[in-house]
Amino acid sequence: MRKNKRLSGIIAGTIALSMVVAGGIGGVTIRAEAAGSRAEKPVLPLAEEGTETLTIATMDNWYATKSYNDNLPVYQEFERLTGVKINWEVIPINDYDQVMGTRLASGQNLPDIFVIPWEANADQLGYDGIAMPLNDLIEENAYYLNQLMDKYPVIRSGITSADGNIYSYPGFGEGFVNTAEEMGTGELTDPGANLCLNVSMIRKDWLDKLGLDMPETLDDWYNVLKAFKTQDPNGNGKADEIPLTATFNVRDIYRFGEAFGLYRSGNAECRWGVDEDGKMYFKDTTEGFKQTLEFLNKLYSEGLIDPEYSMAAYDRTTEKINRDLLGALCSDWMSNIGTYNANLKTAGVDDANWVPVKPIQNPDGESLIVNRWSVWKTAAISKDCKNPELAMKWLDFQTLSAEGVALTNFGIEGVSYAKSDDGKITLTETATNNPDGIGAQEYLRSLGAWGQLPYPQAKEGYEVLWADQPEIIEFGNSFTADQVVQPFPNNGTKAALPFTDEENSIRSEYETNIETYCDEMAIKFIEGKESLDNFEDYVATVESYGLGELLEVHQTAYERFLGTEG
Repeated sequence: MRKNKRLSGIIAGTIALSMVVAGGIGGVTIRAEAAGSRAEKPVLPLAEEGTETLTIATMDNWYATKSYNDNLPVYQEFERLTGVKINWEVIPINDYDQVMGTRLASGQNLPDIFVIPWEANADQLGYDGIAMPLNDLIEENAYYLNQLMDKYPVIRSGITSADGNIYSYPGFGEGFVNTAEEMGTGELTDPGANLCLNVSMIRKDWLDKLGLDMPETLDDWYNVLKAFKTQDPNGNGKADEIPLTATFNVRDIYRFGEAFGLYRSGNAECRWGVDEDGKMYFKDTTEGFKQTLEFLNKLYSEGLIDPEYSMAAYDRTTEKINRDLLGALCSDWMSNIGTYNANLKTAGVDDANWVPVKPIQNPDGESLIVNRWSVWKTAAISKDCKNPELAMKWLDFQTLSAEGVALTNFGIEGVSYAKSDDGKITLTETATNNPDGIGAQEYLRSLGAWGQLPYPQAKEGYEVLWADQPEIIEFGNSFTADQVVQPFPNNGTKAALPFTDEENSIRSEYETNIETYCDEMAIKFIEGKESLDNFEDYVATVESYGLGELLEVHQTAYERFLGTEG
């Protein structure tokens, strides 16, 4: 993450250079190239039909009524194109971590390919000999991944472990793949800002009713929330409006730290940053965080924040939205806007208009948007795989070929989408107005698209999916390159920083206690149960819990990530 515009350039430039050349890491040399030949563009089919089978273990479809066991149309087409038969070993989503985790721990009778459980450490699976090292397999068999890593070296950094090996094939959020066609031609262009951004949102119909402009500064936000509280924008004659709440968890409201140069990604969960000198810092002990808490305390003391903000959960938040009570959200995915507006209109609020809000201006007067961290360690090839070369070729084709991107983003041509002579893709009437009453994304998932195996969330995929919401696309495209913050690379459970076993032990010893204490104290500061005059005492307590050791671990891993250690 970065603190200001100058720092953003440093990080973006440094990451773009990272891992291009071999770097000494903890006594291990990362090879920029394997001993074998560079992969060439694959010729289809990958195998003669009926001769090759791959077994894949995965959590089941997000669209629960259509299981991968049903041989969904998207994977029927993959079988036709590649000649490779897929045997599915499917586990319900909520059971996958436990069931697959137990199976991996036993190390017995493993599938050829498996989706890495969310709570698993992908690198540890490699260290333990469960996941196969993929460096040479990628170099010699993954034409499309090599092509993408050549353009974006940060991808290689993001999937390389502390021992120099790669143990997983990545999946991609937005940020790397623009269109399916480009993956076929190799003429890759930078997609720029994400379309499925995490942003603040506001009821523009409430703003219009009260004659207010979109908020840009902290003072603007205060005045807007005060008006929402006192001027009855829902028009029911009751003082029941909730001006602002968190959507998913208490840390959503930390987004106001943008005003002090503190940027967080996703649902505001990234606490680590790096300063202009390349030194790690912990955001929750900075002066900027204290200033954020002071502003939030002001909002809370005047009843401008939902009193239940600290217990935020998505279902609780949407219930308040649907009752026409909420005026603004601190942190949410733009993909939810259409749902919120549709639900309110169904409830009789015909002019409901949730819209995204540009980020709060920082001390330099800039409004900077944070992209999502866009590489996940998604799938591994197990030690028991009999034909790892074929497994790698299949994964690579499924994930990043032009055909693969189209199938996993749009489904089946002629069924869920159509392609015009000039290459423009549009969803069919069956997808957009499905007779079964399901939404377009659910319909695509019923075919096997937008699924669980590695795939890129191509920018074109969102443009097609949201063709009826041009205002969302316009908002995402409104940010210039120097307004896009690339998030610090340890966002969430799928950490991209390459920690060693020893470093992970240190993290396990200190990190949970520190984060729990920080969350508890932030709530006390916001609600006035603890005076912000005691902020320095809070910082001292965090430091006494092992923050210095954690900073050292993250500094070492960050330098390793950049290929500059030692």
